[in-house]
Amino acid sequence: MPRFITLGTYTNQGAAGLVDGDSDRKAAMDVAHSSVGATLVDYYITRGQYDFCIITDADSYDVLAAMGLKAKGSGTTANLVTLESVDIEAVRSVAKNLQFTPPSA
Repeated sequence: MPRFITLGTYTNQGAAGLVDGDSDRKAAMDVAHSSVGATLVDYYITRGQYDFCIITDADSYDVLAAMGLKAKGSGTTANLVTLESVDIEAVRSVAKNLQFTPPSA
């Protein structure tokens, strides 16, 4: 099953909910993932350019896109970036057989 890493930021509304609320965000993420057949591997609040990092196992990117749309539609998240992990050995295997001619002047 593919593994995805999602980075994002909380909007002012989302940040206020984290500070003023008492919901367990990791538990809420687990429920959201389970509802679409995905597995929450881990969830972190982060320091820096992004406010959170979510690691997910899901059948396809479509699952992540749907969860992202739902989260953004709630007005509490923004700037979502989703990365898909790759198996470097599989990439190397394909690269070894790749026939490529670079452009020349």
